[in-house]
Amino acid sequence: MKTNVLVLFLLGWAGMVFGQEEFKKHYIIPSYPIYDYTLKKEVVMKYDQLSENEKKELIKDYVVGTKIKLIQKENVSGKEIEVVKELDVNDDFFKTLTKPKTVDAKLGGVTNAMVAASKDRLIVNPFLSNCNKDTVYFYQLRNRETIRLKTRSWTVNGITVPFKYRFKGKNGLKEDFSTGINGNLFVGYSIGKTAYLYQKEVGIRENTWKVTGGILLGASSVKLNKTNTDLSDSPILDDSEFTKGLGSIAIGFTYSYNSINLGAFFGFDYAIGQDAEIWNHNKKPWLGVGFGYKIF
Repeated sequence: MKTNVLVLFLLGWAGMVFGQEEFKKHYIIPSYPIYDYTLKKEVVMKYDQLSENEKKELIKDYVVGTKIKLIQKENVSGKEIEVVKELDVNDDFFKTLTKPKTVDAKLGGVTNAMVAASKDRLIVNPFLSNCNKDTVYFYQLRNRETIRLKTRSWTVNGITVPFKYRFKGKNGLKEDFSTGINGNLFVGYSIGKTAYLYQKEVGIRENTWKVTGGILLGASSVKLNKTNTDLSDSPILDDSEFTKGLGSIAIGFTYSYNSINLGAFFGFDYAIGQDAEIWNHNKKPWLGVGFGYKIF
């Protein structure tokens, strides 16, 4: 019994997702705050747009009636040179001043975007149809707090389904539980969330979960013998065995948390090769389970 359990465990571990690719992944940015995180943007405010207190703060180091020197780079005859200009500090000078300011951003509805972590911010790059392409949008993170963003993507997995249960059927078809390693390609659409935990002086830690629904296509093999062909019109009557190929098609769902994956599938196996159709479970339905760890 212990040996059988060990074999099943090893086969299950062999059912790992060896590789995973995501295509057209994007994040869902709502028009409302996420908990109490509000999407921000940086704008340049002109002097006349500032409040009185902001004006005072901006000009506090200037003395009215004095002159200041301003060094600028200009292109003269194809060469870049430095030009020194003297400016009078007065009301006209103040009106030329600007100040960067962080304000709430309004995108006008739910928006698809790309997201990247940077220091204590989540940089949000919305699709161009939804925003000004030169504006930088972001969520300002707070120490030891988490923000969660919804994700969508197309996913392609290379996966094995080591456990299959085949149902009882007509004419005495017996149920069957099989284990084995097989190669399958799983293509589907994923929905999920990514959580960003910011820790000051440590960085941003990401945790992602997603559920993927899709189609599985695969290949494996089966050994035909007198036990699993006895319902055929031409069963194997002696103790000989023949190995035939199997083509599999299934629908299913997988759940993944970071690199850990678990999947359930409902499908059909099609025996391939001469006389392969004598297999009792040819074109019959099965339920399968796959799980494992993404290693790259």
